Amino acid sequence: MTAQFVPLLRSSFRAAMLAASLPALLPAQQLGAGFASTVHSLPSNAGNVLTLPGDQYVWFDGFDLWLEAPNQAPRSLLQFANYTFGSFTLPVGGQQLLFGESSTHGLWLVSTASGGAAAPAATVLYNYDAVLFRPNEVLVSAKTGGWSASSNEVIHADLLTGNTQLLAQLPGASGPVAIASNGDLFYATGSLLFPTPPGQVELLRFPRAVVDQALATQQVLGSGQAQVVLAGLDAAGSLACDDHGNVVFTDWYNDTVGVVRDVFGPAPAREVLLDHSGAPVGAAGVQFVPGNGHGVLAPFQPENGVLYVRESAWGSTSQVRRVVAARPELSSSVANPIPAGAFSLDVAQGPALGFGLLALAFTSSTPAPLFV
Repeated sequence: MTAQFVPLLRSSFRAAMLAASLPALLPAQQLGAGFASTVHSLPSNAGNVLTLPGDQYVWFDGFDLWLEAPNQAPRSLLQFANYTFGSFTLPVGGQQLLFGESSTHGLWLVSTASGGAAAPAATVLYNYDAVLFRPNEVLVSAKTGGWSASSNEVIHADLLTGNTQLLAQLPGASGPVAIASNGDLFYATGSLLFPTPPGQVELLRFPRAVVDQALATQQVLGSGQAQVVLAGLDAAGSLACDDHGNVVFTDWYNDTVGVVRDVFGPAPAREVLLDHSGAPVGAAGVQFVPGNGHGVLAPFQPENGVLYVRESAWGSTSQVRRVVAARPELSSSVANPIPAGAFSLDVAQGPALGFGLLALAFTSSTPAPLFV
């Protein structure tokens, strides 16, 4: 009689400390159980980084917006005559990107196609961050009143007409924006004080229906129309919504990548995903790309969605860390199907103090006796 085995492994797990795959270079980081990561190096002056399908990377060096594709020399998509301060790079559908910069306050629509062109799409003063709202429409976080203004704005911009509309006015410095799969808008506030005091940042949520109504009626939203998801954060420089109700953010105050879990639930909570404390690089931005299969970006799940973390050290290092879920691996000491006799099963990359279920299916060349 032979046996075939099918592993069924589960774990209960609150948080994982994501970290580098090169511990010799990043001694302060340890990759948490249930995750795996790889690193792609970029030129040291690469900023405003965006990862595209097919292992393509877009970055800005102050003069050119570059596209790097496998086995090809980097190609300039957009060029400025003078040094320019980049704000963000955002995919807006098809082979088009939106690049924002705060030197001339332009929003530039850029084609990644071979021979494609770049053209100004709109102007938003001191733009900081943006998110795709609908096809050809974006929401832009911007300090339109200048650095001394007491509030920051969220501007709706039509990329076809160049028209802009004030959607929200919120106290403090410029904050990042993100949109969940249900269309809700997330915004993280920022403090005007320097040095920044801890615990002053709030993660806000504007339900999609509230945003749609405000745009239709020319209403300007404020903090009173937002739901406070979580208060008491120290910093949030970049936001990304994942595939199962969490918001990931960069916390430059503590040099970590954090996550606010269960943002649609009754008790959202903050956890640390990736700790850069003491490491030679820090997290400058996060980007989440959903997958097409089963599983979510959580410990020990099938690999599906991907979290990209842009890591940098001023003037010396710029890289992108690709973080994915990693399932435990089960192997046997003999080939499957397993013949009669002793054998062992080994589990690798499983949760510490976790548990597993093992299913064995028995087969035989002769009918098994039936006992009644």
